[in-house]
Amino acid sequence: MARTPLAWCNLTHDRVRFALFILGVTFAVVLMFVQQGFRNALLDSNTMIYDHMNADLVLVAPNRFTIAMRDAVPRRRLLQAEGVPGVREVQALYVESALGFLSDTDPTPELRGPARVIRVIGVEPNGYALKLPVLDPENPENAIRLLRQNQTALYDSRSKPDPVLPNRTIYGPFKPDISTELSGKTITLEGSFALGPDFTTNGNLIVSHQTFINTLRRPYTYGAPTASVDFGLIRLKPGTDILRAQADLRLALDNGENDPDVEVLTIDEIRDREQQFWKNNTPIGFAFGFGMFMGFAVGLVICYQILSGDVNDHLAEYATLKAMGYRNSYLILVVLQEALILAVVGFLVGWLASWVIFALLSASTGLPLMMTFDRVLGLFIATVLMCAVSGLIALVGLVRADPADVFG
Repeated sequence: MARTPLAWCNLTHDRVRFALFILGVTFAVVLMFVQQGFRNALLDSNTMIYDHMNADLVLVAPNRFTIAMRDAVPRRRLLQAEGVPGVREVQALYVESALGFLSDTDPTPELRGPARVIRVIGVEPNGYALKLPVLDPENPENAIRLLRQNQTALYDSRSKPDPVLPNRTIYGPFKPDISTELSGKTITLEGSFALGPDFTTNGNLIVSHQTFINTLRRPYTYGAPTASVDFGLIRLKPGTDILRAQADLRLALDNGENDPDVEVLTIDEIRDREQQFWKNNTPIGFAFGFGMFMGFAVGLVICYQILSGDVNDHLAEYATLKAMGYRNSYLILVVLQEALILAVVGFLVGWLASWVIFALLSASTGLPLMMTFDRVLGLFIATVLMCAVSGLIALVGLVRADPADVFG
């Protein structure tokens, strides 16, 4: 004879009430998913450039903990690095996050907004600094030839969408052959690439080294505008050990002073340094981390109210079972099964709802809100833990209940 699924029956005998229970758990799951999504979008979006760097090692200023900082590397360091055994080539990469003001590209004066800051990336047109199809020399549809023309740029097709006007970014419509102004100088948008915004900028432009220097360095730099670069991208010869090459470069670039002017990092190291900066040194990182904790705490309270209310409603039935000889361990198992049912069903509904929310938020903000397997699994474990802890707390009254007191 099959055993009665007591936990399932307790929860579902009133379908409306069960739906409300699931809705409460779903709310907590969605809250945690959204907080986690924004936190990971913060970290993922601010490291996208590193992920697209076509390099094995990167030369970076020691105090440049985030890409938005202005600390630069002396260009002579790139020349020194080229002479280290195992180094195939070294390319300069320029990045400006504060001085690039792009005028609105809308041809209609009434719809034209103010000039907005855009991140500008300067690359060598004859190189391959970023792993983007538009810059790949072996891609027949690349736009490298367009960058060789003076005052031309490639625009980021994933720049932040305009929240009011459709089919355009906050910078105006992005289409080939549009002329506008970048920091007061005429520039022509010739082609597109896909990168996306982050928490410091709403979009990106790619220009040649020469256009970058003429537009954003020469007018604002004392001395030689080409004396320093933002990053040095190092590609190694095939078969070269990365860690060995890193050690050789550090030794070759050691200036023998207590205040070094360059660090040699792997892509993983520079990405981790950026993420650690945002997690530990900014209020945004703390706020989203705290938001995840609050989502868990809210869910804990909701689940406790659900399970403790259910225990109290069925206290007479539980007391009868105890009087019949059922042990506390059986009753504890029933309540924990209820907690697991709430966790699984509530998580599945919350996961689906969060997937829709992520799609809507990504479309409206341009930020990469992604659901990876490990992130979904981590939140599922947190949901089960949340409901299990709530169930254990709700059990205190049940374990202490005496059948004689209940029926007295």
